Amino acid sequence: MTRREQRIKIMTCIYQYLLTGKKIDDIFDENLELDDKESISFIIENTIGVINEKDHLIELIEPKLNEYQFSRLGYIEQSILLLSVFQLEENKIDRAVVINEAIEIAKKYCDDKAPKFINGVLDRL
Repeated sequence: MTRREQRIKIMTCIYQYLLTGKKIDDIFDENLELDDKESISFIIENTIGVINEKDHLIELIEPKLNEYQFSRLGYIEQSILLLSVFQLEENKIDRAVVINEAIEIAKKYCDDKAPKFINGVLDRL
């Protein structure tokens, strides 16, 4: 599984968590294939990291939204921003890579305005 595919899985898990409030273990059971241990490790580590740091991450994102509120964004946009800011805060992945991945995922899963919006928010961090 490529890193982008892994990030999409993470985004999907975060999305389901935000939308349904299900237990994260149940979400992992529904979304993870157990044969790719390296991918699973990356997905679980990042998903749980985002969930554990969610409130802190939202505090970092909200001031950069200008006249928007985080809670009014779509769950997919929220998921992409939370994952991206988590990875930027960890500082393990190059900033340009994190932002580019967020934009590319937004192009695939969000409306036409979302990639530019997400890019703008992440650039202001």
